Amino acid sequence: MSGAAAALDLHYTLWLFAVSLGASALGGMLGMASGIFIVPVLTMFGHLDIHVAIGASIVSVIACSHGGAHPAAAGMSIVTMGIALFILLPIMRLILMLGVFLHQRDYRFSAIAALVLAIVAAGLLVGAA
Repeated sequence: MSGAAAALDLHYTLWLFAVSLGASALGGMLGMASGIFIVPVLTMFGHLDIHVAIGASIVSVIACSHGGAHPAAAGMSIVTMGIALFILLPIMRLILMLGVFLHQRDYRFSAIAALVLAIVAAGLLVGAA
């Protein structure tokens, strides 16, 4: 990869990060999932395929749902089990997406999916301690 292509790739990746962070913050302030903001931005301005943008939205929702679910379940064993099952399905979907991205040799989205999976795993470990 040439220096110009690497710089453009880094610029695009930083742009995606900033847009995702902004959409998540806006969604958090309004109390709704950030996918309603992130999918149109990624498709119109990021020129991503709608399927990829929806996948990114799902990953965002998983990360936000996990962060908000843990404090609400403290001290409620049945509710905690329900939330754990509710969180397990998106985690399995994330693992499946990682496998599909690796199979298609789409390493950028593989790295993003692996990073989100690592963040969720770290959150589970910190929350369980």
